[in-house]
Amino acid sequence: MTATRSSFYRDLTLQLDVIGALVLRELHTRFGRNNIGYLWMVGEPLMLATVIGALHAFQPGHIGSTMPPVAFSLVGYCVFIIFRGIFNRAESILESSLPLMYHRMISVLNLSLARVVVEAAGCVTTFVLLYTIIILLGFAEPPARPLWAIGGVAGMIWISFAWGLNVTAVTFEKPTLQRLVHPISYFMMPLSGAFFAVEWLPVYIQNAADWFPLVNIFEITRYGMFETASDKHLFPGYLIANCAIFTYTGLIGIRRVRNRIHLH
Repeated sequence: MTATRSSFYRDLTLQLDVIGALVLRELHTRFGRNNIGYLWMVGEPLMLATVIGALHAFQPGHIGSTMPPVAFSLVGYCVFIIFRGIFNRAESILESSLPLMYHRMISVLNLSLARVVVEAAGCVTTFVLLYTIIILLGFAEPPARPLWAIGGVAGMIWISFAWGLNVTAVTFEKPTLQRLVHPISYFMMPLSGAFFAVEWLPVYIQNAADWFPLVNIFEITRYGMFETASDKHLFPGYLIANCAIFTYTGLIGIRRVRNRIHLH
């Protein structure tokens, strides 16, 4: 029993070391060391999110909502770009990293996890920085229910990772499908709930929206961030089940893809 536990911890430590090395490689490949270097991981989403927040700085509440418009739009955009970044880059994971498949310790899952870490770290850091700034400027209040907010962001990271695994598996060596990934992510923006609350919709649309995991994630996140947010459309159990199912299918998919990779 002790030997088995020791072997497990040793293997886990080794995998974490591999993922850490892949994270550093991803940072260096994408951002380099010139100019601001790795800080660009935060700088790029920071600029885009700042523009979105500024556009809503002098607008009244949305459709009579008491949620502050700047904070509302900032939460929506910063959480959505977690999905967009992870989902969009899932289709290029294997093609850009095929030489690494020579190494026995590196798996498709390692590559996926490394990209998730980079994307999520940049977006979450941006979110924390900007939200702190708008609190200091008086455009928002501190999160009303922090654990719910953290759960919503964690849910977005998880489902983006799960869907990304499936994208990696389905699009490998299929250029036509790869080109569809980016348009799909942009199509998701107006449907995701990033910029609307379910309670604003007609009842018959609310029932349909409740089945979409991304909408559920934004409802959970806003419930955590805003005191006045509604709790009528929170389904964490459904979200967890959704994430678990897609993670399972994604893991099966990338395992099959690994057997189709031919190194020359």
